[in-house]
Amino acid sequence: MNEYIEHQFTDSNVIINQLELFLSIMLGIMIVEVFIDFFAKKKRDYKETLANFGVSVGNQIIGSTAGKIVAGIGVLFFSNISLFKLEVNWWTWILALLIVDLSYYWLHRTEHRVRFLWMNHNVHHSSTDFNLSTSVRQGWFDDFSLWTLLIPAVYFGFNPLQCILAGQIVALYQIWVHNQKVGKLGFLDGILNTPSLHRVHHGSNQKYIDKNYGGMLIIWDRLFGTYEPETEKVVYGLTENVNTHNPLKINFIEHFRTLSIFRKSQGFLEKLQSIFGPPEWKPKALMHEHD
Repeated sequence: MNEYIEHQFTDSNVIINQLELFLSIMLGIMIVEVFIDFFAKKKRDYKETLANFGVSVGNQIIGSTAGKIVAGIGVLFFSNISLFKLEVNWWTWILALLIVDLSYYWLHRTEHRVRFLWMNHNVHHSSTDFNLSTSVRQGWFDDFSLWTLLIPAVYFGFNPLQCILAGQIVALYQIWVHNQKVGKLGFLDGILNTPSLHRVHHGSNQKYIDKNYGGMLIIWDRLFGTYEPETEKVVYGLTENVNTHNPLKINFIEHFRTLSIFRKSQGFLEKLQSIFGPPEWKPKALMHEHD
């Protein structure tokens, strides 16, 4: 490990403080929302809320240990072979945020279109309720792949710590868009990822599927043809819901589905498609079963 990388990661307290701030804000606003809904007698599925927090505990345990180790090794590797070494200043902060946000868009889009990644990401979409607690309903193995969104920025020479914090900012921003209380926000719905647009993203309505992948900015969806405004009532959940509040089942039900599809796939190409093809793909044998 060269001196440059060692220097960037000397002060680990910076990362720890940012994580603590992130978790404190996240937990605080979610608890407040639960109490508001309870005392105002708002319609809310409290079993789903508990499931969200249960899933989050597993994500923190696995993600904060093995996931963070994998992420750290990956970031250090790409930093070590980076093309440039850019200083940390106001313009590199802006560029780092833009690059990380764009990378998030493409990773997020890939998570929806590649079954191997969808196995973990579908956990986040499996709730039939939608509120702030939905934001922490993350697959237990997400951190093993999420760090890859930092690769472009790190490889082009942005400070690794700067890239990690930019990723946290993108993640922190997305907490508030998980709510049904904030309506449309006019011209902002054409620039930023807003609650209205993210409700669409969580919809199982045919016209809403695979839309609005943006993290902070929705301009990426407008540029790449995945933008969809909220025009009809959103039906939350998956096209085939998990129908359970058990965090363990929520996390692994799609893994077992994938394994079943893999076993029923015939030949090398079908086996490959069962892992890296789109989530809706089915082998010929399975399609014949439904004929």
